[in-house]
Formats: sequence, C-alpha cells, structure tokens
Amino acid sequence: MYLAPSYRRSSATSSFCHRRIDLIELEQWEQEKRWREEDRAARQKAIAENAAGLAVHNESVRAAASVSYLTLICHEDTWAFMAIRAFGQWKPEWTQSVKPPITPSYAPTWEMTKFTVNPNLPEGRIKKLGPGLTRNGMQQVILSGHNLTQLLSSLHEGPKEEDISASARCSRLYNKLVEFVDLIDPDAEAGQTTGVTYRIDDSVDAAHVKR
Repeated sequence: MYLAPSYRRSSATSSFCHRRIDLIELEQWEQEKRWREEDRAARQKAIAENAAGLAVHNESVRAAASVSYLTLICHEDTWAFMAIRAFGQWKPEWTQSVKPPITPSYAPTWEMTKFTVNPNLPEGRIKKLGPGLTRNGMQQVILSGHNLTQLLSSLHEGPKEEDISASARCSRLYNKLVEFVDLIDPDAEAGQTTGVTYRIDDSVDAAHVKR
C-alpha cells in the first residue's frame, strides 16, 4: 500500500509525540514516587525522634507512681488533649470526672462508661483560673500519682502515630511531664512534692512582649 510522503511524516510525528508524552508522564510518576518515598522517610524519622525509649519511660512511670499529688497548671485544651488519651473522654469545659447528682434543676448527660480509666477527679480537683469573661482558658488540676502515670503512659504511645501533629504534641507534652518527674528524689524526705505546682505554659522571651 502506497502512503504519500506527507502522510508518512504526519504518522511519524504523531508517534513521536505519543512517545514524548509517555516519557513525560513516566518522569512525573518517578518524581512523585521519589517525593512519596522522601515524605515517608521524613515521617518515619520524625516519629522515631518523637518517641522516648522504653527503659527511660519505665523509670519515669516508676517515679511518678509514688507521687502523692501534683498541682498542674495548663490550658484547658491542653488538658483535654491529654485526658482524652489517658481516660477515654474529656471536654475542655469539664471541671470534674465524677458525675454530679441529678437534681430537679440539673440532669447531667455525659456518659461515664466512656472513661476507659477512671480519672477520679471529683469536684474541687479542677479549678478554672481567671475571673468571668477575662478567663483565658488556663486551669489548675490536682493530679494524683495514678493520674500522672496514666498520662505518661498514654502520651508515650502517641509519638508512634502516623499523624505527625499528634505525634509531636504527645512528644512535647510527655517531655514536659518528664521534666517534673526527673525532679523527684526517692531518697528525699516524704511529702516534699505534695502541693508542688508545675506549669505547662511555654512562652517567649520578655523582650518580644509588647504591652
């Protein structure tokens, strides 16, 4: 079959264009694959850096278990993030874990069965700081050694998650609690940590604050 020169040129050009497009698509796919592999490697590196060693964690939990109580000051959102992981549920506005009694004017609706571990935080153990409308969300929580070990254990598992944001938050908050635990001296006179206030409230240098 005879093909005119112009047709043969057109067919060859079309074939070349298709090969060129295929080559470009292949290069794009390979580039995207490299990006995915780099992202995965960076994610795994971040998760590994966020995680604390098991031996060190075990020592921290053992030290925390003997604490009578610690007054923790932090933002209610920070506490809710930690409490949900440690106890199964929490809301920033809550001030106790014990279900209040039902009265004619008050019928609590929260489900106590959602607590995976009982926080045992009755009325008076959580106090919102700041008066009325000027309150900025800060609160103080009186934690027992039991509460502290539960928080440490749940936050220790968090850095292993694929969600980098949650991993980083768990790692940072875990390390903040460990900072307090590292101050505990088993040989010190009993009662020295009772009533100690520890604050999770990172800030900036005063030189950067404008009033």
